Amino acid sequence: MKTSLIGIGVVILGAGIALGVTNPSREDYQVYAGEILATHLKEEVCTDLGGGQDLCQSFVEDSRPQLQRIIDRNTSRDNFFIFSIYRTELALPIPIPGVPEIHAETVGGLTQFHTYQIEER
Repeated sequence: MKTSLIGIGVVILGAGIALGVTNPSREDYQVYAGEILATHLKEEVCTDLGGGQDLCQSFVEDSRPQLQRIIDRNTSRDNFFIFSIYRTELALPIPIPGVPEIHAETVGGLTQFHTYQIEER
């Protein structure tokens, strides 16, 4: 009985360590969220520009490092060791009519991310 309890404890401890090691970093989140934002800009914003679409898409691609820094400055992370929750709030410093604020919540674990809430305000 005692041996089986020790074995179960070792398995649980090993699983916890494995989950902790696979919890993605804040830098991983920046890359993930930057990709989502760049894709959104290219597919939703740049396509509305007609003739300037190619220039807009090139600008977005060239701006990926800056997009990642903007995301980092506007994201909070709750780290629970085996997973993390990221909350990102993106808004222009001066509100412009028709340009929404974006609120996103993402869970990261097992080297993956899943965005479970995106809200435009």
